[in-house]
Amino acid sequence: MKNSYGMNADNSFNRFLNAGPVVVGGIGGSGTRVITQILSGLGYYMGGDLNESVDCLGYTLLFKRKKWFLNNRFNKGEISRGLSVLKKLMITREYLSIPELFFFLLAIKSMALHGHNHMGHGKGSWAFNRGMALMKMQKPAAEKFLGWGWKEPNSHLLIEDINSFYPEFKYIHTIRHGLDMAFSKNQQQLLIWCSLFGIPTPSDEKEIPHASFRYWVEANRSAIEKGNKIGTDKFLLVNFDDLCRKPSEGIFKITSFLGINPPPDTLNKVLELPKEIDSMGRFHQFDLSQFSKDDLRFLGELGFSI
Repeated sequence: MKNSYGMNADNSFNRFLNAGPVVVGGIGGSGTRVITQILSGLGYYMGGDLNESVDCLGYTLLFKRKKWFLNNRFNKGEISRGLSVLKKLMITREYLSIPELFFFLLAIKSMALHGHNHMGHGKGSWAFNRGMALMKMQKPAAEKFLGWGWKEPNSHLLIEDINSFYPEFKYIHTIRHGLDMAFSKNQQQLLIWCSLFGIPTPSDEKEIPHASFRYWVEANRSAIEKGNKIGTDKFLLVNFDDLCRKPSEGIFKITSFLGINPPPDTLNKVLELPKEIDSMGRFHQFDLSQFSKDDLRFLGELGFSI
C-alpha cells in the first residue's frame, strides 16, 4: 500500500519518527488551527487526543501548568523529561522510566487541582481523562503519514527546549495583526503568562486591549528571537492575514520549509483551508491612542499596517 506521496507501507517507523516533530504555536486565536489543518492535509500526524481547536491536549496536560512552568522554565532536565513523556505516550509507545512516570502522575495531579487557565479549565476529571487518553493512545500507522507533530499555541514558550530535545524539530509560528488580537475575546495567554513578559495583569476589561497588545509584542518578539537562534531551517514565521489573502504563496512557503512536494490533488485541498475572516480589521472600530509608538512600530516591522 502506498500513500499519496508514493511511499511504501513497509517504510521504517524511524523514517516517520525522524520527520518530526513539526510544532505549531503562537498567541491563541492567531490562526494556528488552520496551519494544523494544512499540516494534516499534507500528510502529518498531529496527535490523537485533540479538542475542537485541534490542540494537542497531551501537551496541554504536561506543560500548560502555570505554577509548575514558572518554577521549572529554566530546568532543562525537567522539561526534557516532560518532552520524553509526550513522545513515548503519543508516538513511540515505549515504557516510561520511573522519573518519567512520576512526572506524568504529578502533572495529572497538579492539573486536576489547578487547571490550565485563569478560569480553572482542566480541573478535576479533565486531567484524569487526558491522562487516560495518553495511556490508551495507539502507535500511529507510520506508513500513512509523512511525519508527525502537534499544535498547542503555548509551545512558543519552549521553542529552544524542544529544539534541544528533538534533532529534527521544526516550528511554525503564526501571527495575526496585533491590533485585531488586542480586541479579541481570546485572552487566555495574556491572563496566564503576562508576568513572564513583565506585563501587569489587567484589573478590568478596559485595560485588556493595551495589555493584550503589549503581550502580543513581547511574546512574538521573544519567539522570533528564539527562531533566529535556531535558524530558518527550523523556524518559520507565518503571517496568517497574508496566508488567507494569498493561500498559494503561504502554502508554498510551508511546503518549502518542510521540504516536501505534495501532489496536485493534495495541494488543491489544502489551498481551500485558509479563508479571510470577519474579524480581520476589527481594530478600525476602536481608539488606538492607548497604544505606544514603540509597540506600533514593531507591528509595522512585522508587515502589518494601520
